[in-house]
Amino acid sequence: MKTHTKTSKFIHWTFSLLYAYGIFKQVEELDQLNNPSILMVEIVFAGIFLGIVFIRYFYMKDVDTLLGAKVEIPKGHLFIAKTIHRLVYLTLILLPTTGLIIAALFAYSLPGINFAVAIHEFSAFLSYALIGIHIVASIYSRLKGEGVWDAMVPIWKEKEKIDSEILSNLETIENKVYKKTEEIFKIK
Repeated sequence: MKTHTKTSKFIHWTFSLLYAYGIFKQVEELDQLNNPSILMVEIVFAGIFLGIVFIRYFYMKDVDTLLGAKVEIPKGHLFIAKTIHRLVYLTLILLPTTGLIIAALFAYSLPGINFAVAIHEFSAFLSYALIGIHIVASIYSRLKGEGVWDAMVPIWKEKEKIDSEILSNLETIENKVYKKTEEIFKIK
């Protein structure tokens, strides 16, 4: 079975921790940026975060999507998975970028801060939603015993597909979605 390299896993999981840290340490009120040390920490964190996003993207961009799959993956599934991954990267680039723009607008008392904050908050929300979809899809794949989970996650190893009527019904719906995706986007 194909699996991600130790470097890929390290980047994935350490970045996940960095993302979680960013969520929990976020500035609650813009007035907090009046404190020069908080402003500097936010700027440095955003710069490091953005740098790591680009390192991660360029390291992972040539890695097969759904690496480790023991079953044939429909093209519609690959299309959806790649789209979700790219959108996650977009939000992870927008978050620190808009954070840096907010810091600059705030520090220099420039107009447009409300728009920058709105884009930043939307990016945060979208990142939560997309990462939530990614996590749910990973668990679903694990329950189906596809092998993708084991390629990236070091715990709760797959044994075999869970035999369940609910899972079978979900797979039927899933396959219809993939076929429709292939039709709509003319994927061959």
